Amino acid sequence: MTDTMISGNRFGRINQNAYWANAHLDTKFHIDTDNIEDNLKHIKDCIENPTRGLLAAKKHKTTNYPDCYTRNYNKLLKIPSIKKAVDNFDKQFNNLYPKTAKARKFLINNESIKLDYVKPIKHNLKRMFFKLGLICRH
Repeated sequence: MTDTMISGNRFGRINQNAYWANAHLDTKFHIDTDNIEDNLKHIKDCIENPTRGLLAAKKHKTTNYPDCYTRNYNKLLKIPSIKKAVDNFDKQFNNLYPKTAKARKFLINNESIKLDYVKPIKHNLKRMFFKLGLICRH
C-alpha cells in the first residue's frame, strides 16, 4: 500500500495533530484552552493508533525551549481531562501490545522506525543489550 491515498497522506491528520500538540508545548507561552484541545486530539489519535501516534509525536518533538517544554508538559498533565486521556492511552497500549510494548517503544525512541521510513537493522551493542533484557526504556 502506498503512503498517499486519493484524499492525500494517510497519516496527515495524525501528523498534524502531533505537530500542533508539540508546538503548543515547546514555546515560551503558557498553556491555554487551545493547547488542551490540540493535545486531546493528539492523545485521541494515539489511543486509536498507538504506534502511529507515538511515531508522529517522536517525529515532531522539538527542544527549542526545554525548560518551557517541561513546565508546559507538567501543567498539562495536571489537567483532569488530559490525565484521564493519558491513562486511557497507557491502558490501551498495554492491552494491545502486552508482549511487544517495550520493543515498540525502544524502536521508536532509538528512531529505528519513523513514521514514513524503517531503517535497516544494525547489529550493535545497544540492540544486543535490549535483546538480553538489560535495557528497558519506558
